[in-house]
Order: sequence, then C-alpha cells, then structure tokens
Amino acid sequence: MQAGSLRYLSGGVRGFGYLQMKKTILLFLPFIFITCGIVSFNKAFAAESKMSPNRRTPVVIAIEKVEPAVANISTERLITQRHVDPFFGSRSDRFDQYFDEFFGQSQKQTVERPLGSGVIIDEDGYIVTNEHVVSRASKIKVRLSDGKDFEAVMISSDPISDLAVLKITSPIPLPYVKMGTSKDLMIGEPVIALGNPFGLENSVTTGVLSAKNRTITFNTQHGDIKYDGMIQTDALINPGNSGGPLINMDGELIGINAAIVNQAQGIGFAIPVDKVRQTLVKLFNFREINKIWFGVQVEEQGDSAKGIVVSSVEAGSPADKAQFKTGDYITKIDSKEILDILDFEKYILKKNAGDKLQINVKRAGREFRIDVTLESAPLPSVENFALEKLGLFVQDLTPQLAKKLNLWWVKGGVLISGVQKNSPAATAGFEAGHVLVYVGQYRINTIEELGVVLKTMKKGTICDVGIVWSDKYGEHQGYARVTIR
Repeated sequence: MQAGSLRYLSGGVRGFGYLQMKKTILLFLPFIFITCGIVSFNKAFAAESKMSPNRRTPVVIAIEKVEPAVANISTERLITQRHVDPFFGSRSDRFDQYFDEFFGQSQKQTVERPLGSGVIIDEDGYIVTNEHVVSRASKIKVRLSDGKDFEAVMISSDPISDLAVLKITSPIPLPYVKMGTSKDLMIGEPVIALGNPFGLENSVTTGVLSAKNRTITFNTQHGDIKYDGMIQTDALINPGNSGGPLINMDGELIGINAAIVNQAQGIGFAIPVDKVRQTLVKLFNFREINKIWFGVQVEEQGDSAKGIVVSSVEAGSPADKAQFKTGDYITKIDSKEILDILDFEKYILKKNAGDKLQINVKRAGREFRIDVTLESAPLPSVENFALEKLGLFVQDLTPQLAKKLNLWWVKGGVLISGVQKNSPAATAGFEAGHVLVYVGQYRINTIEELGVVLKTMKKGTICDVGIVWSDKYGEHQGYARVTIR
C-alpha cells in the first residue's frame, strides 16, 4: 500500500503540474465564457440599439425639436396689506405695484414664487405664456432646458385671451418652436404637452386631441370669462403646465396649455395656435408699446403666399412720405424676410423713432426698395377717446388741482373731472375727483399716454381701469373691470 500510495503520490507529484493546469483551465473556463458572453452581449446590444428604429419614435423626435424652446417661469409677487379699504371691497394685486408710489410703505409684505411654463417663439427671445402665470409679477425669471437662467421683461398681456408676451435677452440666437396651424387639427391625432407641472422641470405628457371648438367659462379675477374654440386633450395638463406648448407629431406649436377640469382627470384645454397668432399681432403692436409711427395697415396674402399686403396708407405718415401705395406687397425689411403680420410687428417693435428701414416691395410685377424713416406716433385727441370709449371727462392733473383735491401724494395720472350717465365708467362707479392711473396692463402717467392706449382699444374690449382718490376717510385705491364701448 505504501508503494502503491507512493506511486500514486509519486505519480500525483509528477502529474501535479498537468493536473493543476487542467484545474486552472477548468476554473478559468467559466470566466472566459462569461467574459466572452458579456462582450458578445454588449456587441449584440450595441448593434441592436443602432439597428432598432422603434425606440426613436416620432414622439421622441418631436420632443427633441421643441424641448430646448420650453421655458420654466417663476415669478415674484408683492403682496401688500394696508389699513385703507379697497374700492367697493375689490382688490387688484396688479395695482399694488403702483400703489406703493402713492402711499409709501405698507404694513406687511410677503413674496410668492408661483411656477408656470412658456415657449420661445423666435430667436430674439420672445416668449408666449398665459397671462395668469405672470400677472402682477414684480419679477419674472426664466430657465431653459439647458439650465440657463434669464430675467424676463413683460412686453404686453391680454387677460381676456389669457396670453402674455415676455422677452429675454441672449448674446446668441435662442431655440424656438415653429408655429403650426389649428385649421387642420384632427380628432384623435397624437399630441404632446410640455411644461413644468408642480415645479418638475421639463416634463412631457402625451395623448390625443379629444375635441375641437370647446366653449369653456372660467371664473377669474376679471370675472367670468368665456373662451371659445378651445382644444381639448387627454394629454395630462397639471398646475405648472399653464403657458406651455401643446405640439403635434411634427414638433409644431398647435396650442398654449391653459386650463384643466379639477373635477375630472385627463381633461385639459389649450388655446389654439391660430387664436394665439391673432392675439400676438395685437400684443406686438409697436405703435401702442413703443409709440412708433409707420403709417400702414397690412393684411396677410393667404395660406400659401409669403409676405404681407398694404391695405391702407395713413395720410402724412412716414409710409405716405415714402410713397407706399395700397396693394404693395412687403416681402423683406432690411435683411429680415417678412412672412406674416406677426413678423412685421415683431421686427418694427425693436426699432425707435428716427430709425431708417429698407423695405423690399412688389408692385405691379416690379420689385424694388423703399426707404422709410420711422417717426414718433402723433398724439390722439384724448378727451374724445376718453368720452367715446369710457364715458369719462378727463384733464391734466396739475399741481394746483392736486393740492386743491388733497391729491398731493399722487405721482402721475389723469384727473376724472366728470362721468357721463349710463356709461361704462358710471357703471363701474367712477366719480369726479378720482385719478386714473392704469388702463389694462399700462401705467398711465399723462393724458397723452391715456390717449395712445385708448386709441388702440376696440369696442367690446374688457380691461381693468385703476384709480386712486382722497376723501375725509383717507387715501384710497381701487379698480373696476370695464367694457370699452
């Protein structure tokens, strides 16, 4: 047994290297197979990822187009509490920013930071959002999906259409969304809502277009407002989505997310893009905002044609002096191609009185250039506008009148000297001795400013009119919602 064992051991010792090598190989074989398997799997996975067209769906592609243009909006609002009673028990936070100018320091101030969404509509940094997202904001901040932060300024807003235009400034052109149309929307077509619900930045929901031309009535700070032609969708729209884009599968803007039904899940509404476009033309009104005079009325040529056509020329205007004619087609201003009225308004909004424009015009088969020098808008007949549209008799608030009426603390405004019976102003409760300090979103410092604002307001327009006044009980503020007649 010893010899045999020895032989065994001896043979074992002699064969140890061979056996050990076999064991080593056997031990490493699973590792080799596993490693090879992992490598093969990774290669296969990579190949599959490159080969599979199903993951990068039309939804993904549409989101990639639009997401860089979606804005996360945060605002700061000054909330003020005072001893004085508001006008007829009503209150306007919008008016608080003006009220401090007249009354000085208040009892208590707090700051809110509500969140909402918006979308950039051109490379210059104009942003469309809901009016209720930014109304009464003392400061507006914007963050884009790449993490860049901007401070935005309010260009103009319309509480009745619930739309507002903001502007951010960037040294480089900004990403923007292409506007589609709401004329060809189809029930059941896929749609995507983008925004920042509940402060969760860059969120996306998908669904279908559930219905068109919905009429919805909402209770707002401006009273009950009826919205016609709304888009209904089951793409989830949550608080914070307001003002964000609703897009189609081509990555085109088809609506601005506006509202939800609290009592139901999966029912949201958006303002159709064609209505957005119509409102933006008014909100970009360079004559009203920057007091710039060009002197033409323009119309769009149609769905397929590019450029705008001159429908009328104002006598004595810069356009008249440059010999514009009714029927002229404007295709370019300077090097900017003009596709529609919105392009026209946006471009001139950046200009000032005295700036010269080089305008490409087509007339009777000829194409040529006309140079126009912009001027300051002429002042309207304020007294006539105030009486015609509001039923107010107005005059300048001189220092002598201010002292006599105990209005020495008022810094700017227009004095109401009388109110026409059965007029919008009479219905609102305005009286002689009140001082008008804002109309709509515009601060009114002088009688000329009142005229410029009223001239652009059409019959049926609903706006807030703010006033201040003094009586034996002290100093007061107030506002009322008035329909222009």
